[in-house]
Amino acid sequence: MTRVLVVDDHPIVLAGLSALVESEEGLELAAAARSAASALETEEQADVALVDLQLPDGDGIELGMRLKERWPDLRVVVLTMHADEQAVMRCLASGLDGYLLKDSDPEDVLTAVHSAARGTMVLGRTASAPVVAAAASAPRTDALAGLDARDLEILELLARGLPTSQVATRLFLAPKTVRNRVSVMLGKLGAGTREEAVAMGRAAGLGRATPGGPTVAP
Repeated sequence: MTRVLVVDDHPIVLAGLSALVESEEGLELAAAARSAASALETEEQADVALVDLQLPDGDGIELGMRLKERWPDLRVVVLTMHADEQAVMRCLASGLDGYLLKDSDPEDVLTAVHSAARGTMVLGRTASAPVVAAAASAPRTDALAGLDARDLEILELLARGLPTSQVATRLFLAPKTVRNRVSVMLGKLGAGTREEAVAMGRAAGLGRATPGGPTVAP
């Protein structure tokens, strides 16, 4: 069971996120707090924390860092209204576990919580290239262990920056087959987007060759 701490100063958002967590099998609401002070006072240990970036009594990133000091295994995902690149980069540089836009679909929020619990970096759908690069440079757990040889070949080429059409050509596959395999791969990795999967691959050392480098054997 994954225990989740939700921190947001807007009552409706806090209630909505709390109810969403409680409705999902495998998740349990550890605590809900409307301020940084309240979050720090909670005695209920969590596995994942969803923390608002802007709180009335503090910064969500700083709160996340303090929560991680208290519970080193805690995964912290920052919630933000807008994907401000500077704030997102600071979030990743601070050792937090990603960010999520507040207008994300409920399914995306639940996927993000499950992904964070597995140790996967959570990136919003509008992640820019610098953000993806920053995520790739962050130390990750060996989340690629569940991929088979063909998955790794595809992820290697994607991590090099090749589009789906070129990946298909190099591996003698149909583009539709590549797209289908990528969709399945996201589930194996617990990633919400292709960008997250690529970032995880790069963090594990994939994609170091240039796009014009050696071809991966089929």
